[in-house]
Amino acid sequence: MSTNEHRKALLRKLSRNLMVSVPMMTVVAVAGFSAGSGAPFGLVPSAEAAQGEAEGEAKGEAEGSAKGEGEAEGRAEGEAEGRAEGEAEGEAEGEAEGEAEGVSASLKKAVRRPEDYTPYQGNVADLRAQGEKLFNDTSLSSNGLACATCHVNGGLYSPTFKNEYPHVVAMGQRDFGMDMVYLDEMVQICMVAPMAAEPLEWGSEELAALTEYSRVEQKKFIDKQ
Repeated sequence: MSTNEHRKALLRKLSRNLMVSVPMMTVVAVAGFSAGSGAPFGLVPSAEAAQGEAEGEAKGEAEGSAKGEGEAEGRAEGEAEGRAEGEAEGEAEGEAEGEAEGVSASLKKAVRRPEDYTPYQGNVADLRAQGEKLFNDTSLSSNGLACATCHVNGGLYSPTFKNEYPHVVAMGQRDFGMDMVYLDEMVQICMVAPMAAEPLEWGSEELAALTEYSRVEQKKFIDKQ
């Protein structure tokens, strides 16, 4: 039952009590007056007190109900905010973990040979000399690494490095979804993965130089086998 309905019920009950009490009070009052009591309407204040008590009870219940509704709303808002914050934090953490664990689709596309790609053509000896400098250049990366940091003295190459390109490369297959990798694609993979940099421009002299010097490194690796 709502507060208003409860209050109306109390007032109806009070009205019924007054309908019974007033005639009786009248009789008692007359009798008291006749007896010289000096208080002919002594019961009327009691009725007023009952009415006040009923109204006070209804008012108290209304205030209590309003307070309870406010507390319930406050709890609901707090729980909703808590859930929203938790979900937002969970989503943020999930996105951060996904970025840390995987490679973005744009980078996966960037390391693949584009359609109608034509490698830069130049003097092989000059490209190899330039490629050797780039191979040792830490400015190509965003983390202070150079190609030679990992592959100093021909080290840390996978056993498949001896195979003719294109061939299957574990990192290319695992992280970039590439079944077969060309040597210039391998250079680009090393640029965006270990060196945390942007891939070189396709068709650029720098990419051609690093690719050509990688052939020198490959020959050294094969000769050591």
